[in-house]
Amino acid sequence: MNKIYRKLLIAIFIPLLAILVGCSTSTPNKSYFQLTGDLPNPVSQKVNITNHFIWIESVDIASFLNKLGIVLQTDNITYETATQNLWASTLSQQLQERLSQDLTILLPNYLVSSQSITTPALTIKLFIDGFHGSYTGDAIIKGRWVITDNKNNIETKPFERHVPLESNGYSALVKALSKGWQDEELDFASSIKH
Repeated sequence: MNKIYRKLLIAIFIPLLAILVGCSTSTPNKSYFQLTGDLPNPVSQKVNITNHFIWIESVDIASFLNKLGIVLQTDNITYETATQNLWASTLSQQLQERLSQDLTILLPNYLVSSQSITTPALTIKLFIDGFHGSYTGDAIIKGRWVITDNKNNIETKPFERHVPLESNGYSALVKALSKGWQDEELDFASSIKH
């Protein structure tokens, strides 16, 4: 009877154990995130004519942020890069696209492009030193604008923003980063309006 009982247990529990181990080692799904903006899309029927051109020459990202994974600061000296929560495209590409789209809306009297089209009235170089979540519960955005006008005058404008997350999780972090970035764009646009 013991031999039959053992064989029955082995016949039932070995496959069950294999199923449980298989489930526990399955790769979790990856999530991809894109920065958002809530500026209204311009609905224009007329052609804008302007001689003011803003060239977004470059968006340089600090090397610890220049990864596919979203970065989280876990204490005052440690940064971790997510392996399952990733940017949909590179951070520099997303910031450059947002900047071009949003400044076009915020500065309707300017042509804004990341391509050199003509002699620019302003050239923008953006350096991002922080664009991550923090153990403090904030999204951290910091860096500096370097603006060169058509007379080769150079102005540097540093910035740092701490945006509280409304809830836990990477979705809340990306929403807070998006909000902080849009607020920074609004401040920048108002500083160069003529």
